[in-house]
Amino acid sequence: MSLDKKRWAQRAQALKFTQLDGARKQAEAWRTGLGGLTALLGAVLIVKGRDNVTALTPGFRWFVVVLIGVALGLLVAATLNAVRAAAGDPGADILLSGESLEAWTADEVKRVSKAIRRAAWLTTTAVACLALGIGATWLGPAEKPEKALMEVLYAGGRACGEIGGADKGQLIVREARRPVVVPLATVQRMRAVASCG
Repeated sequence: MSLDKKRWAQRAQALKFTQLDGARKQAEAWRTGLGGLTALLGAVLIVKGRDNVTALTPGFRWFVVVLIGVALGLLVAATLNAVRAAAGDPGADILLSGESLEAWTADEVKRVSKAIRRAAWLTTTAVACLALGIGATWLGPAEKPEKALMEVLYAGGRACGEIGGADKGQLIVREARRPVVVPLATVQRMRAVASCG
């Protein structure tokens, strides 16, 4: 066996004993990156986006709320996975035999790798949900404002509906069935009402 091959074999043997430490360091880097990404997303949500989602139509409003809620849940799950990968399970048993420690280390390295991949997938999905939610707030249809209804009492009777305008001394009230033209000089009282029932 050549000297190079022997050194590589020794190095491979030594790696068996440090692979869990390496996996934990990798998980710590992921956890730190995930924390930074979450902080960045929080800042973006505060700085950008429609000020008030209540201006959206009800369907889009609930769509945005659900997407942001799902994104928050995914980010929490991703953070917990990254923390689990970096720190291990709380209350893990202390193994006293070499064989059980070796088997546990191999299993733990696999669990750490899966947790890191899961955290990355959850974070990516959360970012997609947030982007979709923010896009929906920017581009979603705004809810049409409620019509302002007015009750107009005048010398000839009562009209109730939207005010269509005033022209040439006449007030136009758009009732449900037809517009009513009221001479301004005959108007006795006007008041806003919730309905014209």
